[in-house]
Amino acid sequence: MHPLIKVVDLCKTYENEGVKTRAVCGVSFTIEKGEFVSIMGPSGSGKSTLMQILGLLDRPTEGKYFLDGQDTSAMSENELADLRNRKIGFVFQSFNLLPRTTVYENVELPLIYDRIKMSSSNNKKVLSALRAVGIFHRKDYFSNQLSGGEKQRVAMARALVNDPEVIFADEPTGNLDSKTGVQVMEILEDLNRHGHTIILVTHETVTASYAKRIIKILDGKIVSDREVSEKKRQRVENRKNIK
Repeated sequence: MHPLIKVVDLCKTYENEGVKTRAVCGVSFTIEKGEFVSIMGPSGSGKSTLMQILGLLDRPTEGKYFLDGQDTSAMSENELADLRNRKIGFVFQSFNLLPRTTVYENVELPLIYDRIKMSSSNNKKVLSALRAVGIFHRKDYFSNQLSGGEKQRVAMARALVNDPEVIFADEPTGNLDSKTGVQVMEILEDLNRHGHTIILVTHETVTASYAKRIIKILDGKIVSDREVSEKKRQRVENRKNIK
């Protein structure tokens, strides 16, 4: 058995007009299937760069990244795109929905891109994903007719429809009010309870505490990696009850 994610001495250096900036340096950790992990840090800490690499949207400058046992470092761009579409789902702060397209069509997009999974069962998969996040009743609405919370539910359904190995949620509550943010985090908790691996990227302590493990990153390096204490998780439960 191998971990779902394994990174070894990962580094990412950007160069601009001859000036080199290390965004991530010497990062190593593993994430097992079924975990709910938060990568937490302030703006500029390197957490977004790390998520870009883990999500196969960028390549490391140094080090190794294994996804589900596969070494991604020697893969071509096409191979990475194929692996990304099969193994990874994304939920972004800005939703990234097509505005004049229905909810159903937005959620179906990953299936259309994946020709291997294209089949007559697409409709069943889309409707199942919509039900899982509580947005089935809006399936025929255009995305620009939805509230912010509804848009984020659509984004989660789209991330879920391909049955990915891991779902990345990048500041998923950033554009939402506190009540709607709690609802979105509860959906992610529920998806994790049903076996989905969730990796949450956030700068908010309370949001991070929904996870079962928090990896803190600062100046491109991991400064702590620990399980979320029962006391901290209880504070999250109390916050939900208040809302």
